[in-house]
Amino acid sequence: MLLTGIALALAGLLAGCARIATEIEDYSPKDQPVQAAVGETVPLKLTVSNKGNRTAQFLLRAFLWDEQGRAAGKYETWITLKPGERTTQTWNHVVTAEGNFTLQFQVWKDQTTQLAVAPTNPKALVIGVRPQTEPTASGKFKVGDRVRTLVNLKVRTGPGVTNPEVTHVNYRGSMPPGIEGQIVDGPKSADGYTWWKVKFITGVEGWCAEGRGAETWLEKVSG
Repeated sequence: MLLTGIALALAGLLAGCARIATEIEDYSPKDQPVQAAVGETVPLKLTVSNKGNRTAQFLLRAFLWDEQGRAAGKYETWITLKPGERTTQTWNHVVTAEGNFTLQFQVWKDQTTQLAVAPTNPKALVIGVRPQTEPTASGKFKVGDRVRTLVNLKVRTGPGVTNPEVTHVNYRGSMPPGIEGQIVDGPKSADGYTWWKVKFITGVEGWCAEGRGAETWLEKVSG
């Protein structure tokens, strides 16, 4: 009985020594607001550390509000940290409207006990702007025209240099000079180029840029 009492007393003492504490070490955006077009993604980053003496779970939160104070974004993630351990949590927030959005990060012990917050007062750190539109495309061809390649020309799955190249048994990294085809779609503007969808006589079909500056990469075949 004496040993049991001592064990219980020690357990109570140890439990009383447990300290749950955390610190927000960094966050982003922080000092300067981030500007993003509607539809673009803004990474929200929160770095926290466990300042307590026990492994503990923490609830990380990020909140955004629009200029009228309405909720514009809410993110939550549970993490577990050992004493002295730190981690960075990233949420990808998609901007859905124009305007200024205030942001605040929070760390909670549970759903009712807040441990840390930054910035202390929500701050306008995300700015949504109108997307830039590509200029209306105009080119030297029209649908139905027969054209010919003048250079080793990339053929892509869509208009724009970020679109992958087509895959075809007769396509090996580019369409060589002198290959004819027919315009089946376009023009489209993307990445500073005017693009045409060409169906080549080799069976390859995809989007090609008509040229760059004074350079001509596709020419119309007479007749």
